[in-house]
Amino acid sequence: MFYETIDDITADAGIRVRAESLEELFCRALLATFNEITDIDRVEPAESHEIEVQSPLPFLLADIINEALVLHESKGFVASRCEIVELREDYVKARLSGEKFNPDRHTSKLVIKAATYHRLRVSKEDSHYVGEVIFDI
Repeated sequence: MFYETIDDITADAGIRVRAESLEELFCRALLATFNEITDIDRVEPAESHEIEVQSPLPFLLADIINEALVLHESKGFVASRCEIVELREDYVKARLSGEKFNPDRHTSKLVIKAATYHRLRVSKEDSHYVGEVIFDI
């Protein structure tokens, strides 16, 4: 598994992601978010959408996830692939590939309202990066 859930919280959900680069961390966090919504192994990369946000770290991580959640809510889109097009300390642009959620093919898991700033973390530990995000569900 490319992420783990954070279990020491009540009434919410969370993810912890580890990666070798910030680009990988952002993609893993985005895909982990979608995997908490549905099983992304069943999502075909049939269409792509680009999302972007500007804010400082660590808020950049929660904000790009929230932009992905807006895409999910407005278009029913779920992603199974991610590519970071551009990443700076205060800006990220990601290309998400996936398809529209289909209840006949995709399992419904969590309904995530938003990524919060509560316990939000992006840090470098030794040779890898760690990100933690708590969701309002």
